[in-house]
Order: sequence, then structure tokens, then C-alpha cells
Amino acid sequence: MHAINAPTKLMAVAALFIFPFLAQAQSNTQPGDFWASRDAKVEIAGDTAKVRIAIWDSGVDTSLFPDQAVRNAAGEVVLIGHDAFKNRQDTAMAVLPESILKRQGELNEILRALDDRDSGVDSPAAKAITERLKKQTPAEAAEFDDVLGRWSGYVHGTGVADIALAGNPHAEFIVARMEWWHGSPPVPCWTRELADREAASIRDQLQFLVENGARVVNMSWGRAERAYLSNLKACAPDMPESERLELARYTVTAIRAALIEGMKSAPNVLFVGAAGNAGSDMKTANPATLFALPNFLLVGAVDRNGAATDWTNTGPEVTLYANGDRVPARLPGGEPSFPSGTSMAAPVVVNAAAKVLAVHPHMTGAELRALLEQTATPNATSQPLLHPGKAVEAARKLAGS
Repeated sequence: MHAINAPTKLMAVAALFIFPFLAQAQSNTQPGDFWASRDAKVEIAGDTAKVRIAIWDSGVDTSLFPDQAVRNAAGEVVLIGHDAFKNRQDTAMAVLPESILKRQGELNEILRALDDRDSGVDSPAAKAITERLKKQTPAEAAEFDDVLGRWSGYVHGTGVADIALAGNPHAEFIVARMEWWHGSPPVPCWTRELADREAASIRDQLQFLVENGARVVNMSWGRAERAYLSNLKACAPDMPESERLELARYTVTAIRAALIEGMKSAPNVLFVGAAGNAGSDMKTANPATLFALPNFLLVGAVDRNGAATDWTNTGPEVTLYANGDRVPARLPGGEPSFPSGTSMAAPVVVNAAAKVLAVHPHMTGAELRALLEQTATPNATSQPLLHPGKAVEAARKLAGS
């Protein structure tokens, strides 16, 4: 999947993450004292080089981070991008039709209402969207799912960036932008050629991030087998199921090979992936990110009190958990939201990793992963929880500062 979150109506249709905003439930928006007490604040000399992170996602509204977006000699944001057909398209965000862009306010309100509804918040907005969905005709439902699916993907990377950079002026970022299919039936319909181009684009983007100095890379996506099966079931209904499965697994295997090759060649970089939100074990989900490397970390999500959720993917491959429950993150344009999912837990870990590197910049990716895991503390169900404060303090001791 391109992006991952707790299951929602829109997730089932579009396989994309929805960024919510709890306008009607402000008393229940902020993470609790549990996570605040574990946070780390980093003070370093002003002339110290910034820690460079990468937001490998659906794009970023870079205007929200004017002092942290890395720029080249011409003043342009350092980025790479590919469109839904895996063609090179170097824009910071997806190029959407004007008919969708002009509906930004309306679409953001819908996302907020859906989040209230899916989070069990009994707000007027949640009630209104529930009634609206009940009254939709099939044609209206298809249009709704298409537009909201594209919009939720459009905003995803901005929220991820906001979480990864929060409270850390010592971090800067570069962008690698991806796009997913959209519509019903989905466009594009998946093919072996697209699978090869997808793997090639991922190889190119990973190499770009490493060559441009990224030390920590956020990957709030997984490219799971079931997403490709879903695409083919919708757009190629006459294709035998065995052929769909073969193509889905071919795609996942090709992407996995590209990721492993690129990560192995970048030992000084820590790659942080999101476990996913199917509530299953990782082997059943079978994302392209299902592999083990010393400098690759898979993150699961717990709630604001550090307790297990029933929607995060789990398994021995998931070696660290972080808050994925209503994590503050802005929408493009700067409006606040409080999304949930492993897509949010991953940048919480990236945020901590960047703070560790701010005090100990010479750690390798494997050393950084090991430190984050070794300073974690177990919750009541033995899931190892990220502890940024302990990690930064351990890094300071190792650095002799």
C-alpha cells in the first residue's frame, strides 16, 4: 500500500491514509502525559550541521517548513518525484486537477468528519458525514471515494513531515514523492510493466536520497500484496485469480529486491518503515518491506498511553513501537490534524532518531537502530516502546558530551 492507517471506509476503497482533524473533540486531541514525559529536547551549538532526513512519501507542502527544506544552489527544494504511472515528475506534491484543488476546504472538512466518525467521536460533523454516506447513490459513492482517495494521498506526506520535524530545529529534509493509483476501476490498472517501473522508480528514489545526504529515511508505506490484488480484481475482473496473485507477488518481490540492494549500499543511513494497520502478522500482510537488515527498522503503533492497539500489524519483524494515536500533524496549508496509524508512529521514531544524530552525528544506521531498540521500555503486553529521552541521553554518553 502507498500509505497506511487504521481501517476506514476510504481506506478500504482507496488504500490511502486519511488525515483527520478533531475540530469537535479538542479535549481528546493531544497525546497524553505518557509520551510527553518520554520526549527529548536537544540543544546544540548554532553552527552545528543539521541532521538531514528524507520524507519518502506522497509529497510535502514545503511552504510549511521554510527553514528546514533543503535547497540547491538555485534555491529550489531538493526533491525527486514520480507520478502514478511511474514517470519522473519532480514536484513537491502531486499534480491534481484544478477541480479537486479548488475543493481543498471542503475535502479537509470531510476528512475531519470521517476521522471523528471512525474514532468514535460523537460530533455533529461525524453525524453529518454518516448521514451523507447513507444517502449516496452508487454513482455519488464512486465519485466520493475517488476524490477523497486522491486527496487523502495528497495530504499524507505533509503530515508525516510535520511529525518527523516536530520540536527539532536541528533537522532538515529532502523529498521523494510517490503516487498511487486512483478511481474505480483504478487508474492505472496494474501490469508487469508497471511493476518493473515501480521497482525502478523506488531504486532511483532511494539512490537519490542517499546521494543527497539523508541520514534517516521515513517510509510510511509498505506496498502490500493485497493492495495489488485489490487493484487487479477491480480493473481486470477476467484475469484468473492465479495470475493476479502471481503479478502481485512479482511486484512485491521486485520492490523488495530494490529496497534491499539500496539499503545494503547505504550503511550510514537508518531506514524506518511503518508496519501497517491490517491487524495481522507481517507475513500474512506480505509488504515489500518484509525483510531484515541492520539499518532497517519496522515500527508498530500503540496508543497515547503506550497500550497495544488492535489494528497495528505485529510480528518478530516489528522491533519498536511508538505512538500512533492522534498524533499532531498539519495538513497542507497549515491546518491542524490529529491522525492515527503506523504511518504516524514511523515519523515519531524518525524524529527521535534525528535528535540522537544531533548529539552523536557519527553513528551508523545499524548503531542508531540498536540504540533506539536498546533504550526502549516494554509496555504491559511486552511491546518495546520508543523512549526518545533515554535514547538521546545514551547517545550523549556515547559521544562523550
